[in-house]
Amino acid sequence: MIKLYLASLFFLGSAVIGFAADWPQWQGPDRNAISKEGGLMQQWPDGGPPLAWRVDGLGGGDSAPAVADGKLFGMSNRDGKEIAWARSENDGQEIWFTSLGDAIEQRVPQSKEGPGCTPSVDGDRLYVIGMSGRVACLNAEDGRVLWQRSLVDDFGGVLPMWSYRESPLVDGDQVVCTPGAPDAMIVALNKLTGETNWKSQMPDEPAEAPADAQSDRPSRPEPPSREVPPQRGSAPEITGAENAELFQSERWGMTGFAYKVPSGNYLAKLYFAETYNGITDAGQRVFTFNVEGKPFKDFDIWAKAGGPRKAYVESVPVEVTDGELNITFTRQVENPAIKAIEIVPQGDGATTTETIRINAGRSTPWTDAKGQVWLADQGFADGQTNPGTFNFAGGRPGGGFGGGRGGFGGGRGGFGGRGGARSGAAYSSAIAIDFEGQRQYVQLTAKSLIGVSAADGTLLWQYEAPANAMGINCSTPIYQDGLLFAASAYGAGGGAVKLVKGAGGGITAEEVYFTTRMQNHHGGMIVVDGCLYGANGGNGGGVMTCLDFQTGDLLWRDRQGPKGSLLLADGRLYLRGEDDGEMLLIEPSRDGLLERGRFGQPDRSSAKAWAHPIVANGKLYIRDQGLLFCYNVQAE
Repeated sequence: MIKLYLASLFFLGSAVIGFAADWPQWQGPDRNAISKEGGLMQQWPDGGPPLAWRVDGLGGGDSAPAVADGKLFGMSNRDGKEIAWARSENDGQEIWFTSLGDAIEQRVPQSKEGPGCTPSVDGDRLYVIGMSGRVACLNAEDGRVLWQRSLVDDFGGVLPMWSYRESPLVDGDQVVCTPGAPDAMIVALNKLTGETNWKSQMPDEPAEAPADAQSDRPSRPEPPSREVPPQRGSAPEITGAENAELFQSERWGMTGFAYKVPSGNYLAKLYFAETYNGITDAGQRVFTFNVEGKPFKDFDIWAKAGGPRKAYVESVPVEVTDGELNITFTRQVENPAIKAIEIVPQGDGATTTETIRINAGRSTPWTDAKGQVWLADQGFADGQTNPGTFNFAGGRPGGGFGGGRGGFGGGRGGFGGRGGARSGAAYSSAIAIDFEGQRQYVQLTAKSLIGVSAADGTLLWQYEAPANAMGINCSTPIYQDGLLFAASAYGAGGGAVKLVKGAGGGITAEEVYFTTRMQNHHGGMIVVDGCLYGANGGNGGGVMTCLDFQTGDLLWRDRQGPKGSLLLADGRLYLRGEDDGEMLLIEPSRDGLLERGRFGQPDRSSAKAWAHPIVANGKLYIRDQGLLFCYNVQAE
């Protein structure tokens, strides 16, 4: 009888069924990136912990594995199919894999290799979300598909620019996910049948707070001042250009450009002009770009062109060997901005004679005075477009027209939807919390942090400050010590709110603080002993940062801790560097970074290390696209 009672307590205390040291879902047992196990190494030997095993051939993707009942579960793209798979925890050998359908083609180069969802294991069932929005329930023993839904076809969801990246939340008898549709922002499905329990309506645009209500709020980044009022319907006057219309529109805030061309020699011509009224002198917009391995550092449009509204063209001879011309942009001061790109074949041996012309920021093609056709804006990663009718391109993300947080180019709603539509879904994964006796689901959408009723999906509250203007919000919210915290990069930051229930039963989210010192991009954040740890920084890189969780005050930041992803196990932080994939073991401390070990991953791929590390049953797992490494971190 006593054994039965203890077993029942164990069952009731498990949100997702599994052993105490398993990692059965995204961010572990409690969905907070904290492992429950002990007895792990507190200091790593030189060279890192011993490698237990490694496997290749997983297929592409950033899906960190889940671990439950002796198996590892993950997702990949393999041989043109999107698959879910199971492998042995003992040696990594594949037990089964199941195709969920054709892999989708992603428009932008980053993370295009495959899905990013970590499966959720619930007893003998496995739940996944694919890049195209497939939601599937599989038998965990043999991989049979038990039911399947589509966030797009069944709920009208709009595919975000980087596709769906969410890991499903299994809570009670429900599977919770985020289509991002106007009438189905969040949906709850019956976990046994896949039938819809409820759909949550997309919240209205948050209203701007009155000026007096904002007077005592922590300061936030504002857009640069606009010396000249915006002029509707007028093209900027450009000197030194044959086609002034070419310089009317603009792409700004981008991080990359990719365009498929036959391998061969080309002249890449990049067109620039400083037409943003917020830039009034040299040094106010500085960035780096790299064209097929040729770097241009400290690039200043104003300085290069000799002032505002003057055309400047940078011509770069390049050789393309992989069938795709690639350019990267890195912000230094203000956002990168560009007017057009021209790709001109060179030499008698060129495999094509067609010049490719792209007018950045333009929504439709146009023909110049010479009869040359310029294509509409395409090939860029990140950023926003300005078609030129407002004449204020290149503003700071989050700075809307007229000084609001509205942003340009369709408002603040989910940058990157296909076909012109804006997705309400971002790339975060929801959590479940209890407040004042009510269960609710908290999610960071493209526009705001929201809470909805677990019973029927009713919107309970929303808080828009942590969501950046482009809707590229990736980190999972945190609920701890009475505070909810969420953050994003791209010029935004992190905000903490306290939920308050009013006399009428309504819930409001009252801001405790907002800080730009925790612009967390992909790697997630962890609270330990009142300290908030995470990387502060976006596409240009970042640094390990520690804040006081209750106040947002900066405790320390240290570049020896690179931008990367975090977990906590047995009193130690595990940090995986995003660029080189290096693993660090860190002792949490309010006083500074205390490193307790470091090692490099062998056979590192060229992709960003966006698959989070996990610790389960004395093992550290690191995924790098098709590779999976298992290290023994159990103490002797």
